[in-house]
Amino acid sequence: MIPTRALFLLLLVAACKTNPYTGRKQLLAMSEKREIELGQEAWKAELRKAQVEYDVELIAPLRRVGKAIAHEAATGRREQAQREGQEPIPYDWTFVLIRDRQINAWALPGGKIAFYTGIYPVLQDEAGMAIVMGHEVMHAMLRHGAERMSQKGTQVGGVILAGIAAPATIAAMIAFGLGTKYGVLMPYSRKQETEADEHGLMLAARAGYDPEAALAVWQRMAAISSSKTPAFLSTHPDTLKRIENMKKLMPRAKALYEQSRKQPNSMLPIPG
Repeated sequence: MIPTRALFLLLLVAACKTNPYTGRKQLLAMSEKREIELGQEAWKAELRKAQVEYDVELIAPLRRVGKAIAHEAATGRREQAQREGQEPIPYDWTFVLIRDRQINAWALPGGKIAFYTGIYPVLQDEAGMAIVMGHEVMHAMLRHGAERMSQKGTQVGGVILAGIAAPATIAAMIAFGLGTKYGVLMPYSRKQETEADEHGLMLAARAGYDPEAALAVWQRMAAISSSKTPAFLSTHPDTLKRIENMKKLMPRAKALYEQSRKQPNSMLPIPG
């Protein structure tokens, strides 16, 4: 009989997978299908608490940019899955605007994206929105939500070793923790944020948005964070370091942008 400690370690090793986009090993203790189901549950719970914005003028650019970014994301997922001889699990891309003064945006597994009206003045235009949209879409694409929940699962894994709970209980504890406490709305690690930055920038560029907008967005974020840290930056890499990283990535992003089908860039309406 395999000792409980050894069994737990074997399960952790089996759950480690190489992300096809980043090449990084990730702890993914759940299937993508289950991740999407949990994301859907959290999405419904969060929207029940939120003041969803229905003003057509305000939500039109969010849906327009989201659709363009998600199209490129879907194309990338399909190509990646085909290289692995698989069919990708379809995402139900949904973009919602929440009336709230927070300077924030977030993503849930399966393509659920929310922006707050408070971030509009910082983004200024659709190119700026595309930068943050790309970032959030890549959180979903890179399965950072499942990774975050799996990491939380290892924190309670010690109860198995103590003989307090059966292994099956762990999955239930992870699922129970979904939402703003333990799930994908918890802050991501700086490593995950950096990945979303880099791949999100390339995604926005491929979708036809000028990646130079990223520098202006983060410079405005830096100006705001000098007096008050926006929720969007709460655990993100230092803003000035982020800008330097963006500058290093810019030649590659600009090359992708030059090859893309350019998107129109309109100013965002200012929420009242």
